[in-house]
Amino acid sequence: MTSDSKLKDVVNDINLNKNIGNFTYWVHRLSGIGLAIYLIMHTYVLSSAISSPEAFSARMGQVQNPFFAVLEVLLVAGVFAHMLNGLRITLTDFFGWTRAHKALFWAAAVLFIILMVIAIILQWPKFSPGSYMAGGN
Repeated sequence: MTSDSKLKDVVNDINLNKNIGNFTYWVHRLSGIGLAIYLIMHTYVLSSAISSPEAFSARMGQVQNPFFAVLEVLLVAGVFAHMLNGLRITLTDFFGWTRAHKALFWAAAVLFIILMVIAIILQWPKFSPGSYMAGGN
């Protein structure tokens, strides 16, 4: 089986089972992969602190720009999505709330939106034009 046919199988699976459970299945796995990639990048940046404070400051300077501010918002979205969906899965699997899984999904979705609005409001100063000049945050 080639990787192309595996991808087609995944797309066929998504198209075959269009429901909340399948949607959250893929969101949970993709957010988990994204968080794992973030941890590798985070470790790479922090590992420069072992060399010297100057190396750490130089590497931190490379990630202080609007592109990484957008990535931070996506990171927060991935953390909230993974956390809320994991909580939903825990409640449905370990507490027998399987009949309420759709209601739990919508409760988690509303909570996700509220948390993301708060996160974006808190991140908003990083998107102002002068925030990265002259040693801004």
